[in-house]
Amino acid sequence: MGIYKWYASVIKEDERILCNFLWSGEPESRKLVLWLGISCVNHFRNGGINLRRLNEINQSLMMKLTWNFLNPKDEWSEFIQVKFIAKSGYFSMITKGSLIWEGVRGAIGDVRAYSGWVIGDGASIDLWRDSWCSPISLKDWINNDFIPWKDLHAKVSCIIVEVRWSIPYNLHLVFHRLGVDIYNIKINKNKTDRWVWQPDLVGKFSVKGAFESIRNKGQPACWYIFLFKKAIRPRLSRWDWRLRHGKIPSDDNDQTKGIAMASRCGLCNNSSETIQHLFWKCGFSIGEIWGGTNFLWQARNNCIFEEQINTLANEKRKWIKQIHDTAVLYSGFMFNNQSDLGILHCLGVAVQPCNHPMVKSFFWELPQKGEIKINIYGAARGNPGKGGIGCIFRDSDGKVFGTLSKGLGLVTNYMAKCEAIIHGVKYAALFGWLIAWNESDSTTAVEAFKSDNIP
Repeated sequence: MGIYKWYASVIKEDERILCNFLWSGEPESRKLVLWLGISCVNHFRNGGINLRRLNEINQSLMMKLTWNFLNPKDEWSEFIQVKFIAKSGYFSMITKGSLIWEGVRGAIGDVRAYSGWVIGDGASIDLWRDSWCSPISLKDWINNDFIPWKDLHAKVSCIIVEVRWSIPYNLHLVFHRLGVDIYNIKINKNKTDRWVWQPDLVGKFSVKGAFESIRNKGQPACWYIFLFKKAIRPRLSRWDWRLRHGKIPSDDNDQTKGIAMASRCGLCNNSSETIQHLFWKCGFSIGEIWGGTNFLWQARNNCIFEEQINTLANEKRKWIKQIHDTAVLYSGFMFNNQSDLGILHCLGVAVQPCNHPMVKSFFWELPQKGEIKINIYGAARGNPGKGGIGCIFRDSDGKVFGTLSKGLGLVTNYMAKCEAIIHGVKYAALFGWLIAWNESDSTTAVEAFKSDNIP
């Protein structure tokens, strides 16, 4: 799976066997009512059960092979490049008898979409064929087959003079039409070029990072955080997960499979049985307070298949017992308000007092004479999410010399804190404050700057 591109028919058959085994314990036995329409391969937060799609796993492994191919560090990578890259720079569109190349060629687009260049001396970057200044290469953007591309082998180092851009007029017109401000692209002095994996904070490629980048994330489900908790038994979590997806064998679901049957609610005998009626409208379920529990479904099955008579008082006792069992396993604390205390008292649940807050003393120190202290902060609403930074500059007397705030767009919390440090230092240097003391609440960001491992 890590060497060859799997055929779609093979992946479909393997996923069918895995799903059948997961739900029924037999590779050839399928549970239609449960399985159809449920995206089990999504993450928990997207309403799935965190299984991985085989085609996405296969593609991420192909991306690892492609990453090694585009970054030749061994004889195998060099051999593949010589065999499948023409002198003009085009990749071969035929396999030449190699099943490996078929998978590598299909993953090149995904690898390039999530990778980029950190420019140093420019000696390793092809000026025309590498995507170093925009999402696509200059050769692909110009897209003119009459140009003798096989004779053009210039490197980016040709347009770098003394760590500055030196752009010819014709090439400057190309950048202008492409909408690229070349002078905003940073050149790292006395460093070699690096091809980095952009989703990773330090630019290192990994199969896990590739999988997270290409997987189909789907829509977030607001209810997943309430299902998969330690205090809830796995059996009940699985049951509620099925109910959330509407995949339980109620009469309305059976009828959608083409089964002709007369439907009647086995609890109230007053309406046809649908999921909406059974759990939210039936008088036996007491509306939204008790609707959706596994006990209600058991009561329904006992009425239909065992011909038992269920009373509301008996079902309430079962529900109260379940609440007490869950409360013993639960390690959280209630909110400190009278409403929560009254609910727990009525249910007979033992109250767990919350931890008392610990008050600690912190002291803010002024900088020394001739220094500027920069207090910085960066954060994102979500991780990643829309982020912003803020800085405040003070002298040795505590006088505010300036402030800075800026939005960053979509970033992680870590990147927001790093950006805050960078913008704070740039702002200080702009006004000639050469001796600056940065103070941040992020140990990770500070250590990254100390070790020169800035993302």
